[in-house]
Amino acid sequence: MKDDKTLRLYTWAAGAVAIDQLTKLAARAWLKPDQPVSVIPSFFDLKLSYNSGGAFGVLPDWAPLFIIAALAAIYAIVRLGKVVEGSKILATGLGLLMGGATGNLVDRLTSRFGSVTDFLSFYVTIGSNKYAWPTFNVADIAIVAGAVMVVFYVYTVEKKR
Repeated sequence: MKDDKTLRLYTWAAGAVAIDQLTKLAARAWLKPDQPVSVIPSFFDLKLSYNSGGAFGVLPDWAPLFIIAALAAIYAIVRLGKVVEGSKILATGLGLLMGGATGNLVDRLTSRFGSVTDFLSFYVTIGSNKYAWPTFNVADIAIVAGAVMVVFYVYTVEKKR
């Protein structure tokens, strides 16, 4: 039934936005920029930062572009959501994509500089060298997980049809 898949899509989207915004609120309240809190030494810190760019900090200070891109993505997912008949995987993936895009969009629209709050920092220290993955947030996790699910659906489930 299409309504079940649509409900699943919007439930995952709302859940992703809620968790994203609550964790960002906590990060802004409890963390200070440039003062990481070690959770797992030499591997994982909570580190408050503000990203005015896109993924990995590309195109810094292009907030209007990212706002337009997020709105376009959300619009496309809403349109796709009306025809989701395929699977729970597709509905969940689209919901996570929508929730992640919405979570980061809320940040861009409410912050002074159009930036996104990031606070999850993974890295490896080898000798005196530190190799770090760019700091990210829950919305980013939702976007990646949703994209993986949609790609999985398209390349496995749809290919069998």
